[in-house]
Amino acid sequence: MNRTDWTRISLAVLAVSIAAPAARACPGVGVIVRIVGKPQDVVILRSGAPVARPRVLEVLCQADTIHVENGARVTLSLDGAGAVTVQGVQPYIVGARHGAPSLAGNAYRNVSDHLLPDMKRQPWDIRLRGPGRELGFALTGLGSGHQTLSAGPRDLLVRLDGGVGAYKVQIADAAGAVLARASGAASDLVLSGLSLAPGAYAIKATDTSGASVEARFTVVAEKAPLSQDYAGMDDREVQAAAQAADLAREHPDTWALEAEQILAAAPAGGLDRESVYELIESYGPA
Repeated sequence: MNRTDWTRISLAVLAVSIAAPAARACPGVGVIVRIVGKPQDVVILRSGAPVARPRVLEVLCQADTIHVENGARVTLSLDGAGAVTVQGVQPYIVGARHGAPSLAGNAYRNVSDHLLPDMKRQPWDIRLRGPGRELGFALTGLGSGHQTLSAGPRDLLVRLDGGVGAYKVQIADAAGAVLARASGAASDLVLSGLSLAPGAYAIKATDTSGASVEARFTVVAEKAPLSQDYAGMDDREVQAAAQAADLAREHPDTWALEAEQILAAAPAGGLDRESVYELIESYGPA
């Protein structure tokens, strides 16, 4: 297949994403974990048909042919093969999955059925953060006071939106005693070394302008009700992302904060976590 053929396919992808049904499903062999460039510059052919607007967490099939254009590159996580980056003009053909087919196949099917439709509704580009909007928590449901965390030792990720950097964040117990503080120019801050007992807690964030926002949540003894539908994936980071997003989808009013912590605690393996955090946050109130 020559460059002209690929150009014609790329132009067809835009029309397919609007007018044509998605390419057929398959027993998954892996997922897309990162796209550098525009999603429309990643062309996936499946049984001769293009996959519409591929995204992070897109499930891949054996024999999918992947090609990138305009300097884009895409990183895949494939069972048995690990991380594979596709870039340049050479197409990549996805090989067969290794390992237990039923367990992993069910996991990828659940990603396709439950999470990918919501991921594909997200904007192509990451939501802009920083100056220009009122300071708030990226997880808007945190302001309801109904979010819960499981008790125990942990680091706590707090994601902010808007305001003017740099930022400060602190956590206090029900008596008002400050347990930890963090600060930095980035809007994602981590409160480290916590040991949270069951009870009520408050997070307060402040930006350089003096604006502040506060939220309360509850720590409980029980563990989050994680789905085991994503067992069988070789990539533990992708598995954690799937479990976290599924938890937020099923329990957005109570466990979305815990969902973000599950992803934050996962071993780093190249996943575009910002996209998954935004998926988690999209399940809460607008």
